[in-house]
Amino acid sequence: MTNDAYSHYAHMRATAPVHFNDTLQVWEVYGYHDIQTVLGDPKTFSSDLSDGKMMVFMDPPRHTQFRRLVARAFTSKVIADLEPKVQAITEALLDRVEAAGRMDLVKDLAFPLPVTVIAELLGLPAADHDKFKQWSIPAIRAAEMELMGQVPAPEFVAAVDELDAYLARLIASRRDHPTGDLVSGLLAAEVDGERLTLQEVASTCRLLLIAGFETTTNLIGNTLQLLLAHPRAMRQLEADPELLPSVIEEALRFNTPFQFFARRATRDVELGGQLIRAGQQVMTFNASGNRDESAFPHADTFDITRTANRHLSFGHGIHYCLGAGLGRLEARVAISTLLRRFCRLQRDEGRAAEPLQSVVLFGFSSLPVVFETSEAVSELNVE
Repeated sequence: MTNDAYSHYAHMRATAPVHFNDTLQVWEVYGYHDIQTVLGDPKTFSSDLSDGKMMVFMDPPRHTQFRRLVARAFTSKVIADLEPKVQAITEALLDRVEAAGRMDLVKDLAFPLPVTVIAELLGLPAADHDKFKQWSIPAIRAAEMELMGQVPAPEFVAAVDELDAYLARLIASRRDHPTGDLVSGLLAAEVDGERLTLQEVASTCRLLLIAGFETTTNLIGNTLQLLLAHPRAMRQLEADPELLPSVIEEALRFNTPFQFFARRATRDVELGGQLIRAGQQVMTFNASGNRDESAFPHADTFDITRTANRHLSFGHGIHYCLGAGLGRLEARVAISTLLRRFCRLQRDEGRAAEPLQSVVLFGFSSLPVVFETSEAVSELNVE
């Protein structure tokens, strides 16, 4: 996905906000309020597009039961208790690059932070973290290709098979010898006397990897890229660090990490003046909805003081992202710590930024910068 897509989205909102794509044989929805209608009506627009073992592909009542089980791992208290761990991981990552005066914001911070957090949540031994990171990108690319109706590349499939085998061994170990990690919690949790199956626990672990890691990586990277591209906003934030939560929400809206969601119509229904037939697939372009002028005045302006920022980046309705709070926490800690420790942050003109090559995701695979340490600048100022 590139910035050019936003021009396409604007054109579609103006000319065909609900449009049938003959090539893909799906309905595409581009307007904010139509997207809310689709995502807010699971009876009419089903999420059951796969084998039903992963929560994002479930409908009520199974989705309701499943979500209650998984939600226990993402309560406000659990997330708040994670902050010291997220802080420690962030400090350690920045320690590695401090002396160099340069870093890659994605490879050195935005990627390893959420992957490490998820690995620790799942209870992976520290010695296995590097393997987990190596599997994560191929697993996400395989899921992306499947979502687009493509056959994943053999090397992606091989990596997913290795990841699944590893998770199966981990789950079996936690079933026999529970600990205090998320996998043990998922195996033990009950709602109305019902537990998750082993396959559902494995699917949840994969979902956490795909949704929790990639979205947060892109959130951190996109937010920092936008601040670098908008020096006035960077100066505002430096002058008033309390603006950071608003900065993060505006970055989520302005450059949405995950571009669209998929649904299936369960009955004939009219939307935006178009008749969608039962059984037809619907794609809601939440990234387009986030730039809809009818919902966001001056939608193409990156405004870190924007209020009532009800963006669609974490979804809407019963499938609203359970990990949204954790993603926000990781982004807040990563960015605040970076800006506290390093100053005069600017793009490294000797190395090009590399946008993700993806039709599903918006972000960067590389974002090189140079900086000075805050301590060094303070010493110069004293002298």
